[in-house]
Amino acid sequence: MNSINTLEHRLATAMSDRAFRVFCVLVLRTNGTWRDIPAIAAEMSMRPHEIRHALSELCAVGLAQKERRYERGSTGRPTWHTYVRLADDNTAGATLEDVA
Repeated sequence: MNSINTLEHRLATAMSDRAFRVFCVLVLRTNGTWRDIPAIAAEMSMRPHEIRHALSELCAVGLAQKERRYERGSTGRPTWHTYVRLADDNTAGATLEDVA
């Protein structure tokens, strides 16, 4: 199944407006690379906690992937950072077949 049909199916699901806006930012500004949540929130003039639920929605329908990394923060203390990117076409296609 091609990625266009997969995307149409995913966008037809019940998705909040905020989740759609986050998806648009991921498509237009990330080029499929991993970005941290604060950077994505800054692109939308929002705070990170305001987009976390929307990112969870996108991950649930297979449009985005999350990854947590344990690394040093700006203060030098080790902490968890969450990164997000668009889902690979292979991942989205496999998920669609599972749903259909």
